[in-house]
Amino acid sequence: MEQEQQWQVNYKQVTVKMSDGLLYKGKLNTRNFQRLSDFFRHTDDRFLVMISESNESEKVVMLNRNYIVWAETED
Repeated sequence: MEQEQQWQVNYKQVTVKMSDGLLYKGKLNTRNFQRLSDFFRHTDDRFLVMISESNESEKVVMLNRNYIVWAETED
């Protein structure tokens, strides 16, 4: 019997700048980490899944961590 892995949901509003100059704004699930810096230091995920909010619609965007220049929360 497979055991389902439970994910904690803790969305933060973030802005991410990529190495090509593009800015992404949206929600990022930082799971059980309260600070964005802790999330980046303690996760090994190669891609970050962000819910991007543009033009009054939501899109799911997968960002490669290798190309992130900086990220900041809006709180």
